[in-house]
Amino acid sequence: MKKISIWLFYALIWEGAALLVHKAIILPSFSSVLFLMFQQLQTSVLYISLATSLLRVLIGTMIALIVALTMALLVESYPQLKPWFRPLILVSKTIPNITYILIILIWFSREMTVSIITLLILFPVLYSHLSTAIETTIPEYNDLRQLFPENYMHRLVKVILPLIKTHLIESTQTAVSLGFKVGVMAELLGQVQPGLGYQLYLAKLDLNTTALFAYTCWMIVTVVCAEKLIGIFKRD
Repeated sequence: MKKISIWLFYALIWEGAALLVHKAIILPSFSSVLFLMFQQLQTSVLYISLATSLLRVLIGTMIALIVALTMALLVESYPQLKPWFRPLILVSKTIPNITYILIILIWFSREMTVSIITLLILFPVLYSHLSTAIETTIPEYNDLRQLFPENYMHRLVKVILPLIKTHLIESTQTAVSLGFKVGVMAELLGQVQPGLGYQLYLAKLDLNTTALFAYTCWMIVTVVCAEKLIGIFKRD
């Protein structure tokens, strides 16, 4: 109940600000955005755009997660590789997102750009989180490993993954949230259709600020639901 009251409080502030501005093209009212969102629920455009954008982002996120985890595990097994990976991670972190988007739009077809951009931007973030988690958690069990030797696959499944499970889930939640924002931005700049980014692009062309706010709200709802869904695995 308290959470609902807080959200209602901010909705009232939004509504009041819209009344003061009194120009929908600058700031549409909360009620008009909510009404448009209900209208969008009755069309297939919203569902196709949401599903397509989310699928593209999830593909890039899953590949980034697999690559980052593989590299983090390699560094844990072969510490001498860490200096070789460091420049790659540093460059990946420092390149601006917009540069990634523009370069990938030139190199690849528009349909592939969102997943590739999501992969490139999320990889250094995920690698940093997972390598830190492994470095701080696994060394505690090195003495035990020397007393009870076991093959690597058994250690990976029975020791490493269970120990970093929470970090893995939290990293995935962060990645999906960031990836969705980056993916939609890539869709918008590349005019990739169908997708939420393309719908935002059309709303901008029509100067339809209400639609811009409505689709942005759907982005927020999607990210929150995805994070909650992933968070379920924490309780297992």
